[in-house]
Amino acid sequence: MRSWPTYHHLLPTLFGVLILFYWVDRVFGLLPVPDLQEKRKLAEAPELDPSFLDPFPKDYEAYYNDHFQWRNGLIRLKNQINYYTFKQSSLPNEVLVGKEDWLFKSGFQLDIYTGKFQFSDRELEGIAKELKRRKALVEATGGRYYLCIPPQKHSIYPEFLPNSVQRFNAQTCTEQLVAYLSANTDIDYIDLFQPIRERKEKTDSLLYHVTDHHWNDITALLAAEEILGYLRQDFPALGRIEDSDYSFNYAEFDGMTLAEMLGIEQEVTERAPILTPMIELQAKDSIRQYPAPHDFPFKSDYVVDKRVPGSSAPALFMVRESFASATILPLSEHFSRSFYLFDNWKHNFNAPIFAAEQPDIYIQMVWEGLLFNLMDTPPADAKW
Repeated sequence: MRSWPTYHHLLPTLFGVLILFYWVDRVFGLLPVPDLQEKRKLAEAPELDPSFLDPFPKDYEAYYNDHFQWRNGLIRLKNQINYYTFKQSSLPNEVLVGKEDWLFKSGFQLDIYTGKFQFSDRELEGIAKELKRRKALVEATGGRYYLCIPPQKHSIYPEFLPNSVQRFNAQTCTEQLVAYLSANTDIDYIDLFQPIRERKEKTDSLLYHVTDHHWNDITALLAAEEILGYLRQDFPALGRIEDSDYSFNYAEFDGMTLAEMLGIEQEVTERAPILTPMIELQAKDSIRQYPAPHDFPFKSDYVVDKRVPGSSAPALFMVRESFASATILPLSEHFSRSFYLFDNWKHNFNAPIFAAEQPDIYIQMVWEGLLFNLMDTPPADAKW
């Protein structure tokens, strides 16, 4: 009489069943495939060229690794185990898990906060030279040029960073740049750091998202108020945002960008404010035919153009990224034309579009975490 199969038989049998189930799932799609927000382009299937086969095995391996049927599910499971069991990030070079489940951008953005990355004197001089060039181009048309830097979440809520994060230098590269520009140029700098920190001390409301790197609508409205306040020094006729103009409703959201990167966006939520107009909005959408770069993923956001019919207010031109998105609604009410260019995170001057628009006001808005884009040659590891 034969005995029950031992584990020597059981393990190969289970392995065979697993392989069979994988191919059945691949054909019939029995298991759901979760999305992963990887912020990169997955490898494409390579072409088989019989005359040159050397790169094919490596290229196909990269393609298969990115498109393995259970890849996303296994990565998501690993991320959830790391987060819920060990409170650790599965992407330590991308996302940092802080205190009370706050998530922060890691990598180069963390190096900016800690002061590990510093501008050299030559780099500061190069950035200042370029900004002065841009300022001269704007002023040659009768306009005014301004620089505005939205702070990283690290700079406003350092108390939620893990204890392992230590400062390398007392001064950040942002503070380096602002001090250098103040001492060596006449660039108009709109400071958002101090007013946001002051608002934080006076309110119990959060000013940044817990599971995202962006500020929320409360801070976006504050930023719009500060920008208008600074601009009124040169354009006194610009209006003000009154307290009664907007209110905030709150809603529950799934985990945002940083949670998506960890694959836990369906397991975590946060309550966030939504800017709600209490006035009849005057700024209307206008269509401008500027084709977005082929590699820019948010085609509809490349250009946002607003017009207030019959207004004699100045015209605004802003080169921006996603931090400016929530400021567009309140800002646009105060300009005859407001043009927002999301230039694929390049933060260039964009001379041809500027020349076509001929604004009175040019604002270069650069998130603190992307200041390296103002350099002629950013460091090799400088990325989002």
